[in-house]
This record gives sequence, structure tokens and C-alpha cells, in this order.
Amino acid sequence: MKGGYLGGVFLAGLALLLVSGGQASIMSDIGVTSVSEDCGKWKISFNWSEMDLYSSSVSHADSTSGKVKITTDTLIMTSSDRTKVMKVSVITYSQSGAALTNSPRMMTLANETLSKSNVCGKINTASRQINGRLGAFASGAKCPLGEPVYAAVYPVDYHLDRPGGVLASDGLGIVLSTYDQETTDRLFNSIKIEQTR
Repeated sequence: MKGGYLGGVFLAGLALLLVSGGQASIMSDIGVTSVSEDCGKWKISFNWSEMDLYSSSVSHADSTSGKVKITTDTLIMTSSDRTKVMKVSVITYSQSGAALTNSPRMMTLANETLSKSNVCGKINTASRQINGRLGAFASGAKCPLGEPVYAAVYPVDYHLDRPGGVLASDGLGIVLSTYDQETTDRLFNSIKIEQTR
């Protein structure tokens, strides 16, 4: 009799645990929504938690490297308490060339992105699929308090307008995040950058 009672208590507890876990998963999914932001001639879409309120701004910059003109459009998302930042930059070039968007170039840009963000010590790098394209991922810790910082660089499709017509080419998407890893991974796993004009 005693064994039957204990078995019943165990099964009831197990059922409660499974139900609670399922409810937690559902609540987590409900709190995530798809967001789109306009950034120059780009539409940037990603999954985001409704609890993470943020303000956004965009910037545009033009530069040159030799004979190549470089255009950079950046979406900056700042948390409501202004302690965390997510930056999504889209870089395009006036010329098409594999050397501008190859794997070594992307790894270099990922490292440089973290170095410019006051990351010191070891930077971990790895290849990573983002929006179906193979890119570079880097992570490190910001000085002096050791807050985690993440960066990703990957190819972005775009159309280069030429006098003779439109040429399909590659640009680069660069993401810098000081958000936690869960928020960062959610964006990395869902981000889409689309040319709108």
C-alpha cells in the first residue's frame, strides 16, 4: 500500500513537471515576434523578444579604398536602459570581387569589429551559417569588466547598378552585439537583409 502511494505521488510530480516545462516553452515562444527595420536601401528583419524594448537609429557613410567606393548603412538598436547595443551594418562595393567577401576577409572584419569595441584578451572565431550563407563569427570580452561581445560577418546579396545594366553582386552584413548570448543567437539565426531599391 505504501509503495503504491509513493508511486502515485512520483507520477503526479512528474506530470506537473512536464506540464510546467511545456508552459514555460510556450510562454517563451509567445514573447518572441518578427521585427523589420528600414536602413537606407535595406530592410532588416529578425526575431526579437517583446520584453526587450529598444530605440533605433540609422546612419550612412561613404568611403574609398583605392579605386573601390564603399557604402555603409548601419542600423543601431539601443536597449531602453542604454546598457546594450546591437549594430547591423551593410557594406557594399562599387566593384565585384571575391577578395572583398571571401572567408579570410570576413574573419579579419569580425576580429576588427571586436577590437574596435574595446575587446581585449583572446578573441574566439569560428565559421557560422547566417541566413543560409557561410560567414565568420567572433566573441570576446570587453575591458575592463569582461562583458561579452559578439560579432558576425556574412555575405549579402545585392544588385549593383551600372550604366550597362544591373549586376548581381555580394556585399557584407556585419552584426555587433553586446546583448546576452540568447538574444544575440536569436537575431543571428533569423536575420534577413533585403535590398529595397
